[in-house]
Amino acid sequence: MMKKESLMIVLSYMIIYLVWGSTYFFIKMTVETIPPFYILSVRWLFGGLLFLLLALVRGKIKPLPKIREMLSSILLGSLLLIGGNGLIIFAERELDSYHVALILASTPLIVAVFNRVLFSIRVTLVRVLGILAGVAGVAFLLYDGRSLGSSLKPEIVMAIGGLLSWGFATSLGHRMPVHKESFVNSGIQMLFVGIVSTIVVSFTNPPFAETFLFFSLRSLIGLVYLAAVGSLAFAAYNYLIAHEPSNRIVSYSFVNPVIAVILGFFVGNEKAVPFLFAGLPLILLGLFLMLYGDAVFNRLRATKQ
Repeated sequence: MMKKESLMIVLSYMIIYLVWGSTYFFIKMTVETIPPFYILSVRWLFGGLLFLLLALVRGKIKPLPKIREMLSSILLGSLLLIGGNGLIIFAERELDSYHVALILASTPLIVAVFNRVLFSIRVTLVRVLGILAGVAGVAFLLYDGRSLGSSLKPEIVMAIGGLLSWGFATSLGHRMPVHKESFVNSGIQMLFVGIVSTIVVSFTNPPFAETFLFFSLRSLIGLVYLAAVGSLAFAAYNYLIAHEPSNRIVSYSFVNPVIAVILGFFVGNEKAVPFLFAGLPLILLGLFLMLYGDAVFNRLRATKQ
């Protein structure tokens, strides 16, 4: 019999592989009839309240977060969930879900660049090669076969902006003073973004009771999935952080794009961009070199000595 902890680890990996890989597809479903700020409002209000409630029930909310910790969480939440996730939602009104997922697959590469620029963290030659391969892969995905100008459409720029904002926050987050309990930190981020999005909706959209009538069942299913199942994936991710090495956890970077492509093509009937089969291998190669290249290189060098 598998031990309880081992079973939880396996289940957590399955959840973040499948759920995070499918998130882009469900965002695409949701934005078909629901305005982006409605999505941000419902998703993050639900997630924020859920996480803070779980922290309270587990007795992890004490000590109460300090003002400095709350401000750090608010800044990170703004970068991750408005600048990152928010721009992605806006971009998916025009872009196919798998296309956005592949662009976001290069996040570890962008984080390495920000770590170098902000904190002078050394990047080895193998990782530099990984960054170059990943950037080349994203360039292939973005190029429409005609010209650079025609390739950089507003939705493409928003997707790139979301990638940069998420990567910047991920790099910055390691140095920001936040509450030691990840559920409290994440809950503050989500709740703040949910409240801000609700305020924006109240000034820019008709009342929810009027707009709700125009939401399709398909979009509502997507919204429920993002709010409920998406929160479950975040909880699974937190569990893995506490029980698994980081180099194993980041394996989701390889699996999520594949899940997104399968869902986009075979369920969403999305069309392949011109250079998909040139860009996808380069991105995966770049991720491999970034995450495991040094270990492989050091092992090969050790066997030769």
